Amino acid sequence: MIFYLVGIKGSGMSALAKLLAQQGHIVRGVDIEDYVYTENNLTDCKVECFNKMSLKSYYFYIIGNAFINHSVTKYIKLMRYYYIEYARFIAWYFKKYNFISVAGSHGKTTTTKMLSTLYNSSSYLIGDGTGSGLDKFNFIIESCEYKNSFLNYNPNVCLILNIDYDHPDFFIKRDDYIEAFNKLALKSKIVVINGDDVNAKKIIKKTYITYGLDKENDIVFSYIIDNGKMLVTILGRAFTIPFLGKHYAYDFVGAYLVCKLAGITDDEIDNRIKMLELPKRRMDELTINDSVVIHDYAHHPTELKSVYESIKLKYPNKKIICIFQPHTISRTISLKSEFKSALKLFDSCYLLSIFTSIREGLNQTIENEVYEFWGYTCISKLDAININLEPNTVYLYAGAGDIDGVFLEIKNKIKV
Repeated sequence: MIFYLVGIKGSGMSALAKLLAQQGHIVRGVDIEDYVYTENNLTDCKVECFNKMSLKSYYFYIIGNAFINHSVTKYIKLMRYYYIEYARFIAWYFKKYNFISVAGSHGKTTTTKMLSTLYNSSSYLIGDGTGSGLDKFNFIIESCEYKNSFLNYNPNVCLILNIDYDHPDFFIKRDDYIEAFNKLALKSKIVVINGDDVNAKKIIKKTYITYGLDKENDIVFSYIIDNGKMLVTILGRAFTIPFLGKHYAYDFVGAYLVCKLAGITDDEIDNRIKMLELPKRRMDELTINDSVVIHDYAHHPTELKSVYESIKLKYPNKKIICIFQPHTISRTISLKSEFKSALKLFDSCYLLSIFTSIREGLNQTIENEVYEFWGYTCISKLDAININLEPNTVYLYAGAGDIDGVFLEIKNKIKV
């Protein structure tokens, strides 16, 4: 089969491209000409830019979520070429697999990465652009709630990590956001839920397994952090996790329980823990003399708080300065009070201009009003790259936009 992916550099689409290529298909695609970090996964695929494409009638077109209304998609429809949207393709292509869905507002990428490592064998799609198609029976996917995309799936096992309001440009009401996860649970055969999460408790599916620190859960775990290590104890077994922070403990326990449902032994899990790694764009770290520079994908107030916790645990005696690039105007406005609370944790903060994707345009007036409410200064990307690094200080570059390019410039600048 010859697959042609419209938006092939997207995190999910690039992962899918790699998976399909590994399974023996010919994979091509189109996207913007600018460099995107996911390109590193596409060495086996022919990637075209929008001003120089070669579209064929016999291609099987897969349309990325961000390109459903793009002019190329409109042309494909006009020419009556066969096409299918990303999530619908996933549901069709993997319908005979043991389909495992990892959902939640936060931690999806990290937990899917953990699960793909701890599981015996699986094909998988991870939201950092990583994909594998080596297994023909088990399939693990990071399932995105945006525009109800994950409701295309009918998982055998669904892991719900948390439900924390997001994507206000689509989910106008908070109850609508919670209901999307509820619908996913009802479509799933087995559901594993973080029972400590207030909104996750509202899931009405009768047959599910809850986990958490609270003793009312079906599965109760505990964790301690000592001497730079985190020990998670669950079902009578203790595991040393190579990451620090309560959120990572919850992520691991969720992945662990899915593995146990598949019959994977504690010894097998323990042997694979040493192979655990964080996904791309998560806690990328550089040490420059007595300063530390970190890049993280955190773009929601809860995620900023979690990253702060992890940094503080690792560097308890260092100042922490955040350089934050908000992602989408709608999220910035809807959660502006929550963001203010999260940013106040840091010793100091600087802001980059709000990253606006193809979903929306820039509104400078709104940005100015929100930044004044937060009480921090907006700086340019050039200033962020050339920031004067103070000793004994951690600099966190956070956001889901193109702030990773700023981090890359710093990395190139010091020639690490």
